[in-house]
Amino acid sequence: MYDNRLFITASFVTILSAAAVAAPLTWEQLVESVDKDPVYQTSEKRSQAASQDVGTKLWDNLEFRYQLDGFSFAKHDFELRLKPKSFGIGSADKRQYETLRDYQKARLAVDRSYLLYDRYERALRYVIRRKIAEIDKQLYQVNLDRIEVLHLKAGSETFNSQDLIVALEQESARRAELLGDSTALKDAELKLRSWVPDFDSVGLDTSWLPTMDELAKGLQDGIAVNDQFPEVMKAKSKMEYEQAKSKRDLAKGNDFISHIGVGYSLRVESLMKKYKELDAGDVGPYGAYNDYYKDWLDKTGCSSINCDGTAEFLVPDKDDRQLKDKFFVNLAVRLPFLDDNNGNALRNQVDELDAESDYLDAVRTLTQKVSRLSEEIVALVAQWKVQKDFVEKVNAGNLFEDFAQSAGADPLLLLRARESALESDLKALKLEYDIFDRYLILLTYTGIFANPNVKNHLREGLK
Repeated sequence: MYDNRLFITASFVTILSAAAVAAPLTWEQLVESVDKDPVYQTSEKRSQAASQDVGTKLWDNLEFRYQLDGFSFAKHDFELRLKPKSFGIGSADKRQYETLRDYQKARLAVDRSYLLYDRYERALRYVIRRKIAEIDKQLYQVNLDRIEVLHLKAGSETFNSQDLIVALEQESARRAELLGDSTALKDAELKLRSWVPDFDSVGLDTSWLPTMDELAKGLQDGIAVNDQFPEVMKAKSKMEYEQAKSKRDLAKGNDFISHIGVGYSLRVESLMKKYKELDAGDVGPYGAYNDYYKDWLDKTGCSSINCDGTAEFLVPDKDDRQLKDKFFVNLAVRLPFLDDNNGNALRNQVDELDAESDYLDAVRTLTQKVSRLSEEIVALVAQWKVQKDFVEKVNAGNLFEDFAQSAGADPLLLLRARESALESDLKALKLEYDIFDRYLILLTYTGIFANPNVKNHLREGLK
């Protein structure tokens, strides 16, 4: 009995845990998933790395040098050498780092914009395709009702076999549409799961979306392209980076002093030896080399110190330098008038002009695209209103009454009226998708997707 209760309790806990994990996918979850995208995380790390403060120094590099003079290990030179920064290179470096930081931030904004565009586009496709699937089901049912009515009218004077054939053909086409809707919804859901894996259903409602009237009103005054648009910001920061890089290279040519070094020359007296002619004064009692007195007698053949003979010996070399003479300074000066830097200057100028051209092209291209998209959206909204007005008129019953009065409530005509209303509703939905598709591209250009503090980008983009 105890084991059964334990099993039931464990099962109940498992069910509660599963229910807690599995939940409907919402717009908020879909938008937040961009922060976990590997592409965005890589771009964010790159931007953070470029934002680090590199600090400033008065020199380019500092090195320690050692020189061994001879393998007797008696002479050692130690030098601390630095290469001073060129005149004006400090401010040029700072400006280049700032422009590089801005460029990486712009790349981050572009990456976030396109990643969010993919999510919104897929979600909108799912939401609208689900609506289309509902209308396709109703159209399929209307066609089945038409087939049934035509079978009942078989043999009458008003029966036309051609109408039945057309209806049967439409039944096959409508069934194919339903199959396509099911496949498209499954594919869209699989794509959504690749971004947000843990959900048991899709809770993307239409309340998140702006209305057609809101879209038309928000775009009626047009949109002016500015430097806050991610693509423009990226091109501008790239141009500024190339300009800063060119100025840095120009300032780098002011390195007239190649290096400055301060060193110390060490001499080990016990290891320093040299050949020297020694006479009686050198080996005498007061001489510097009196230790060689006996050897000197042997080599010279003298019997006492009073001899004038000389002999060559390998003796220690005394380091009699003053302390200040043991230090030395090393200075190297570049002769700029013998250099040829015209090639580098020309390449920098070309790169700078290319970046400026890219910036101007980005502004011009985006201005054209934004203007065209705004005009297309407004025009499509006008077409959408025409379709919706027809649907509202049909749903209000006015067209049904007109058909009934003129045709004596012919069921085929009533079905045709219902089908016309559904087809108009379907056209309106497809127009909605075209409108939102252009609207998402427009928001990608304007940079609203790049703002991580915005929750509903679709409505915020109209402000």
